[in-house]
Amino acid sequence: MKVLTEREIIRIITNRFARERSVPLGFGDDVSAIPLSSKNWIIVKTDMLVGSTDVPPGMTTQEVARKAVVATVSDFAAKGVRPIALMVSLGLPAPVKKKTVQDLARGLGQAAQEYRCKLIGGDTNQSNDLVIDVAGVGLADPKTLVRRTGAHPGEIVATTGLFGRPAAGLRILTANRKQDAAKYPSLVKAVRQPKARLAEGIILARSRVVSSSIDSSDGLAFSLHQIAEASKVGIDLHMIPIADEVARFAKERRLSSLELALYGGEEYELVITIKPNGFDELKKRVPSLTEIGIVEKESFGVLAHLEGKQIQIKERGWEHFA
Repeated sequence: MKVLTEREIIRIITNRFARERSVPLGFGDDVSAIPLSSKNWIIVKTDMLVGSTDVPPGMTTQEVARKAVVATVSDFAAKGVRPIALMVSLGLPAPVKKKTVQDLARGLGQAAQEYRCKLIGGDTNQSNDLVIDVAGVGLADPKTLVRRTGAHPGEIVATTGLFGRPAAGLRILTANRKQDAAKYPSLVKAVRQPKARLAEGIILARSRVVSSSIDSSDGLAFSLHQIAEASKVGIDLHMIPIADEVARFAKERRLSSLELALYGGEEYELVITIKPNGFDELKKRVPSLTEIGIVEKESFGVLAHLEGKQIQIKERGWEHFA
């Protein structure tokens, strides 16, 4: 019997409902939408965190709860929409300690305050594993939404930051390397205290020069392929945005820094395409913006030309059931 991957499971379910009724953004974008009028859509998104698959060693309960909110907010960031309210469903293994609930509340409250959205309700149930499901709601003019489908040939491919920190940090935490944790605090922090690029996402969307955008939580390579597939274009990279400390860590541990940056996941950066004449001005407003490639007309997927060599960037990254 064939074992299904996460994306195959999603495809089977969405194909069933896609035949019944079209949805404004399609099932393949970062968020979903409910039209109220031609100028006002309700934007909704839900994201689930499961203890056994999403929580590495060393994370506190408060950090886990905050991360669950960050994951949902990051998808709003990719569309340039601020979530205004959150609903949280909790699955908690019995017996439940008071401190556990207090720490969960602190983490949820910390993130809600950080991203200026209110927690307005939810549900609680008993489960065999920790589950935190966060649903967000926002409002947007559909004309300002940045979809995955808007990339055009000749546009610049960019990211809001450098990659590889969470993948490297996860290796440090799972191996319980205290010496590495002390030497590379930014790598561990990237896992335990991730940040959604909400402020940057809103600036990018309002600039009107960003043509497509995606949250990179599944990894840089996956994100690039998803934009290429949705927009029916190819992407040619001239650099991979690797953080300096990731390169040093990889060299010390005899790892591939390219692998860590391309296929790690849990980055929460934004991967975008920008009209050529708008990049310089936009970088003044978002200093972390990094140009990494160009959109091509041919639908060849994602390639990279590095040090005179052509590399095929594989369509893989973080995926449940894989």
